[in-house]
Formats: sequence, C-alpha cells, structure tokens
Amino acid sequence: MNRSTGLIRAALTPLVCVALVIPASTTSVSAASVPTKVTRSGDTALSVKPTKNLTATGARIRVRGKGFDRRIGIYVALCVTPTKGATTPPGPCGGGVNLTASDSASAWISSNPPPYGSSLAIPFRKRGKFSVTLTVSPKIGKIDCRNVSCSIVTRADHTKPSFRGADLYIPVSFT
Repeated sequence: MNRSTGLIRAALTPLVCVALVIPASTTSVSAASVPTKVTRSGDTALSVKPTKNLTATGARIRVRGKGFDRRIGIYVALCVTPTKGATTPPGPCGGGVNLTASDSASAWISSNPPPYGSSLAIPFRKRGKFSVTLTVSPKIGKIDCRNVSCSIVTRADHTKPSFRGADLYIPVSFT
C-alpha cells in the first residue's frame, strides 16, 4: 500500500464507520409478517431471499433492488429493524468498513462514488437495479438478532446521510 492509499483509507474509515454504526431508525415500509418483498413507492423495491430461519454461522442472503435513484449511493446491510416514523438512518448495522471490497457482510452500491470509493462501490445497473449476496451472522456488535428484530436494510450512503428516500427494509430471522 502506498502512502496515498493509506491516507485515503485513514480518511474513509471513520466516515464509513459512523455511517454504518450510528444507532438510529427511519420511516419505511413496515410489514405485518416476514415478507420476501417490500415496495416503498412507485417502482422502488427491495427483495430478500431467504428471510426465515437463517443459520447463525454465515447465512448467505440474496438481496435485490430496483427503482433506486442512481445518483444517490446506498448501503445494503443487516441492521436493527427501524422504528416506524423515525427520521434518522437505520442502525446500528453490521458489516462495518469494507476497505478492500472483499467483506460480504455489507455492500456499497453507487454509480458515482467519491474518488476514494471508486474501487469499493458496486455500480447500479439500468433503472436503479442491483443484486448482491450478503453473508451475515445474527450478531451486530453486542446485539443478537435472535433476541432483537433485525432486517436487511437499504439506506443512503455517507454522501447523503440525511436522505431517507432510499430506506427500505425486510425483517429476517435466525435459528
């Protein structure tokens, strides 16, 4: 790693850590049961498979989205289920900073990331679509998703932290 890369990573680490770990919740589409799909409005949708009885050791979850604004980057992660009516970003979330783009516990989707994130973000496809596979466990720090409601969540990335239009979630359960 050269000095420039090290400085960029040092600058990026606190930003992404704060963006993913701040405890918060948001207004979003809620569901009475564990759905396989949630639609927020218009064509914006999120689907997750599987959602029930996830294994505690590296559950693989396929997450797909469509209709997202390609100008606004998003994070996809396992988070504590947002509280209905909240106005802050969902969190806390698992995954943390993924400086090598090799950790599959969370994903950063952005078609226009800042220069330091061009090799880390996955670009949206046409019509604001994305598809990622996350590998998650039931623990988010000290929070155990077997005892607390958790969901696969999308939310605006650290470049638009107050934008709530990308907040969608689908509850998941672990065995």
